[in-house]
Amino acid sequence: MKVPHWFHRLAAVLVAAVTAVLVVAVPSASASPPGADHRPPYLDSIESRYAETDLATFHYTVTGSGSPVVLIAGGGLWQYSWRDVIPELARRHTVYAVEMPSQGYTELRRKDFAFDLPAMSAAIGSFLDAVGLERTALVGHSWGGAWSLYFAEQHPERVTKLALLDSPGLNAEKAPTTAIFTAPALGELAMALSTREVYTQGIRSTFHHKELVTDVMMNELWPPFTRPDNRDGFLALWRNLDFRLTDAALGQVTAPTLVLWGEQDEVLPSSQAHGLAARIPNATATILPGCGHTVHEDCPATAIPPLTNFLTPVA
Repeated sequence: MKVPHWFHRLAAVLVAAVTAVLVVAVPSASASPPGADHRPPYLDSIESRYAETDLATFHYTVTGSGSPVVLIAGGGLWQYSWRDVIPELARRHTVYAVEMPSQGYTELRRKDFAFDLPAMSAAIGSFLDAVGLERTALVGHSWGGAWSLYFAEQHPERVTKLALLDSPGLNAEKAPTTAIFTAPALGELAMALSTREVYTQGIRSTFHHKELVTDVMMNELWPPFTRPDNRDGFLALWRNLDFRLTDAALGQVTAPTLVLWGEQDEVLPSSQAHGLAARIPNATATILPGCGHTVHEDCPATAIPPLTNFLTPVA
C-alpha cells in the first residue's frame, strides 16, 4: 500500500524530537496546543443538543423527519464531517449526528472508560437509550464504522440498516501510522507534536482531492482535536481497538449492510470492502473511483446518492 507522504514527515519530526527530548522536556499529550480556544464556525450554524447519561454528555444534532439514522464520524473528526450528508438524508429521515467519546464536544463522565470496541459499542447504546431510539440505521465512517459494526454484531435487534464507509473491521492490513501511535512513549510524543500543520497533513492524506482540505475546513476540524480529553482518547483508541473482535463476529450482523469505499483510499486498501461484504450476511460493496478514505467529504456527489438510496425505504 502506498504510504502517504505526511507519514514520512511525521516520522522525521519524531526522530528530531527524540533527540531534542534529551535536552528539553516535551509537552505531554494532554497539554492543549495553540488555538485550543478557537470556536469552529460550524457550531454557530447548528442547533446543538446534549444527551445526559451516566457515561457521558453526548453532543449531537437532530435534523429532518422520518425513520431514524444515526451518523458516527471517524477518529479525530466530529459531526462537521457529515455537513454534506445531513441535509440530503434529512429529506426522508430523522438524522442524529452524534460525537462519541474522544470526538467533538462530547464530555466523558467516567474516567475509567476503556476506549476499546466494547466500550465504544456501549457508548453507542448509551446514546440511543438517552434519545429513545430502540432501533435505528447506523452510518459510520472509518473508526466510527468499526464501532457501529461491533454494535451491530452485539445488538443486531437494534440496527435496521448498517452503512460502513471505509471502515476497518477485518483482522487485516492496518493504517500506516499504527506502529507510531501504538508504540510506548512514541505515541505520546506523536500526540504532543501533532501541530495543526501535522494534523492537516493527516487529514489531507485521507482525501484523493487534496485541494479540498482548505484552511476553512481546518478551522472547523482542528479546534475539537486540541481538547486534551479528545487527544488522550484518540491515542487510547489507536492502542485499544482490536479488529479481531469485529472480524470474528461478522456473521452475527443481521441488518442489510452497505460497504462504501474510496478506490484511492491511502489509509486502508479498497480490497477490504469486498472482504467485509463477503462475510457480512446481506451485504454489498460499492467502490468509488477517484475517491479517498474520507469518501463522503472527498466525493460527496458520488458517495451520497448510493448512501441515500440504501437508507431510504422502498415505497
